Amino acid sequence: MQKIVRKVLRAVADYDPAYYDMYTDPHEAFFAKLYVERIRQRAEEAGLRPPATVLEAGCQAGRLVVPLAALGFQVTGIDTSGFALRRAQAHAREAGVGATFIQADLMKFLQGAPQRQYDIVVCAEVIYQSPRFRAMAQVLAGAVKPGGLLAVSHRPRAYYLIEALRHGDLSTARLVLARREGNFERPFPDPGYYNWQTEDELEAMYKGLGLQRVALYPIDRCAWLTGMGPSQLTSAEREAWLRMELQPSNARAGCARYILVIAEQPRDPDREGSSTRDERTMMSVR
Repeated sequence: MQKIVRKVLRAVADYDPAYYDMYTDPHEAFFAKLYVERIRQRAEEAGLRPPATVLEAGCQAGRLVVPLAALGFQVTGIDTSGFALRRAQAHAREAGVGATFIQADLMKFLQGAPQRQYDIVVCAEVIYQSPRFRAMAQVLAGAVKPGGLLAVSHRPRAYYLIEALRHGDLSTARLVLARREGNFERPFPDPGYYNWQTEDELEAMYKGLGLQRVALYPIDRCAWLTGMGPSQLTSAEREAWLRMELQPSNARAGCARYILVIAEQPRDPDREGSSTRDERTMMSVR
C-alpha cells in the first residue's frame, strides 16, 4: 500500500517525502566533489576538456550531472525514474547549467545507440547492485569514444568484510571472503543482491574489456569508518578533508566505501559498430 501511495503522489503531485535526493544531501554532495575532481583530473591528462561530451548512467537527481555541467562539459544523464529526472532538471535550472536528461533503461538505451559516442562515460554507485554488472561494464565501455574515459565505481571486498566484522557477523564475513557476489540479509541497511571485487580483480576486469591506463581511486576513506560526516564540519574543514582524500597514497585503495575505476578507451579500437536507437523519453534543460 505504501508503495502505491508513493507512486500516486509522484504522478499526481510530483512529490515523494521518502525519496532520497543525493544532490541535496550535504554528505553526498561532498563526495560528489571528490568524484568530479577525480574525473576532471584524468580528463585533463587525457586531453578531454570542456565542452567534451559526458554521459552519466544512473544519474538519480543530478548529483554529478550538475557539477560536471558547471565545468562546461556537455552532459547527458540517464535514469529509469522520471521523478528523479524531474528533480535533476530542477537542480540544473537552479544551478543555471544546461544538461540533457533521458528516461530509459540504461542497457537497452546503450545497446540500441550508436557505439563510442561519448568522450566520458560515468556510472557511479549503480553497478555494484546489478547481477549483470559484467555485461553493464561491457556496454558502458562500448559507449566511450576512442581516447575517451570510462569512470565506474564499485564496492571493494574490504568494505563488506569490515562492515560484517564490525557487526560481529562472521557468516557474512565468510561469504564475502569466499565469493564475489551474493544476497545479504544483514548487516547492511538494504537487504538484497550485491557484488564486490578486489583491486586486482577490478584491474583485470577492465583490461579484459580492452581498456588501458586503468587507475583505481578510493572514494570515502574515512567517513564510513569513523561515522563523522562532512556535513558536521565547517567549510574550511571540508576543504581540508577533500584535499586529504585527493592526496596520493601508498596504501591500497581497497579500504574505502567505493573504488572509482577510470580507464581509457584505446585510440585505435579493434572494432567499431552502430545499431538502431531504441525509443526513449528525452527531457532537456537549457
